[in-house]
Amino acid sequence: MRSITVIALTTVGLFSLPALAQQENGTTDRPQAPSAARMAPLGPITVGGPWNEFSFGGAGSMARGCAPADPGGAGCVPSSANNSHFVGAPPWTFVAPSDGLTLTVTDAFQKGDAFEVLDNGTPIGGTSVVPTDSASCGSDPVPCLADPTMSHGDFNLGPGPHSITLRATTSPFGGGAAYFRVDAKREHLVCYRIVQHGRLQQHEVVTQDQFGNATFIVLQPELLCVPASKTDITPK
Repeated sequence: MRSITVIALTTVGLFSLPALAQQENGTTDRPQAPSAARMAPLGPITVGGPWNEFSFGGAGSMARGCAPADPGGAGCVPSSANNSHFVGAPPWTFVAPSDGLTLTVTDAFQKGDAFEVLDNGTPIGGTSVVPTDSASCGSDPVPCLADPTMSHGDFNLGPGPHSITLRATTSPFGGGAAYFRVDAKREHLVCYRIVQHGRLQQHEVVTQDQFGNATFIVLQPELLCVPASKTDITPK
C-alpha cells in the first residue's frame, strides 16, 4: 500500500500584529477604513465642530489631512472621544459672518509639536512653544487643549472668506497628528429677565477676573446674561 505523508505548515506570527500599527504621535502605517473612522464632508469646514484631525511631517512641512479623506495625508489615529473626523486635503476653507470666527489649533498625542497658521498664504500666528516630552496627552483634543504642556492657540478671524493652511514649525518626532476647529465668537452677552417665585436668601460670592478678586452680596437676581455670537443681518 502506498503511504501518503501529510505535512501541516503553520505560519507563526503572520497576523499577530494589529492591522493598524500605531505610532505614539498619532499616525498609523495604514489608513483607517471609512467604516472605522469618520470622514469630513467635502466642501467648506463645518463651523461649530466637530474637531478636524490632520497629519504632518517633519519641521517645515505643510500639514495634510488624514488618509483616506486626504489621499496625500498619513493614516491617523482617531480621537477616543468620537468628537472628531478626518479632514480632507488643504487648504481648508470657510466664510466667516460679520462677527468673525475663532480658529483653535491644538497638538495631541506626544508633546512638543508646534504649528504656524496661514490664512490665504499669509502667516497669522503660531501655536505655543512647549518642551518636548514623549509622554502623551492622548488622542482626545479636549483634554489636550486644556493641558498647558501641549502646544495650542486661538486665532480670531475677521468676516469674509478664509483659506487655512498649517506648517509644522517644530516636529521632534518626525510627524504626527493634531486637530483644529472653527467656532463662532462668543464676545457678546444676551440677557434674559428672571421671573422668580419667592425671594432668594442673600449670600456672598467672590468673583475673579483680570482686575483681581471682588466680593459681592447677592440680593434678588434680575437678569441672566450668557455669552453669545452676533451676526449683522441689516441690509446694506
